[in-house]
Amino acid sequence: MGGGVDVGSGEWRRGGRKRAVAMVDKATEQKQRRMIKNRESAARSRERKQAHTEQLEELVTQLEHENACLLREEIERNRERLKQLMETVIPVLEKRRPPRALRRVHSIG
Repeated sequence: MGGGVDVGSGEWRRGGRKRAVAMVDKATEQKQRRMIKNRESAARSRERKQAHTEQLEELVTQLEHENACLLREEIERNRERLKQLMETVIPVLEKRRPPRALRRVHSIG
């Protein structure tokens, strides 16, 4: 009885085991490939996250610097405005005051 299907010779059973082992090996190999791909993907994700974090840190530094400059500029403008007000308002107020007139004092004496 030929064709490799002869149950009595035991060839078919051994071939089946080989196939089963080969299928297990193939499944293990696929699992390992998936694990490797997953590790690589996770590493790329961590790199992207790190780059994004660094970019955000640079932006924070830039914005903090810009904020400090704007605050200094605001303080300087407020000083200039106060100076102008002092130069403008105080002379006007002094002009509005009635001149102090000398009063005659009658002494009884």
